[in-house]
Amino acid sequence: MAPPVSIILPTYNRSDLIERSINSLFNQTYRDFELIVVDDASTDNSEHIIKNIADPRLRYIRHEENLGGSAARNTGIRAAQADLIAFQDSDDEWLPEKLARQMRVLETAPLTVGVVYT
Repeated sequence: MAPPVSIILPTYNRSDLIERSINSLFNQTYRDFELIVVDDASTDNSEHIIKNIADPRLRYIRHEENLGGSAARNTGIRAAQADLIAFQDSDDEWLPEKLARQMRVLETAPLTVGVVYT
C-alpha cells in the first residue's frame, strides 16, 4: 500500500546541504511517507551522498541534463505513489513536528480544503 504522503525534494549541486535536508525529513515524528529526491543533473558529489543514505522510503531519480527546479518537481510528482504531495527544497530543513502538524490540520479540515502549507 502506498504511503499517504510523497515528499518531493528537487536538488542541484547541493552536496554541502543535501544530507542535512534529507535527515530533517527522516527525523519527522510523522513517519508514513516516501521521499523522492530528484537530482537535476548535479555535477558535484550529491549523487554519492544521496545513494549512501540507507532508508527504504528514499527513491532517487536523476535527470541526465539540467532541466530546472520546476521540471524536477514535475518528475517527482509523476513518480509519486501517494495521494498527497509535500515539497522540500534541498537547502531547507523541516522541524521534527512539521509534517505531523500539517497532517493533523488536513485530517480535520473540511473536504473543501485542498492545500495546507507553511
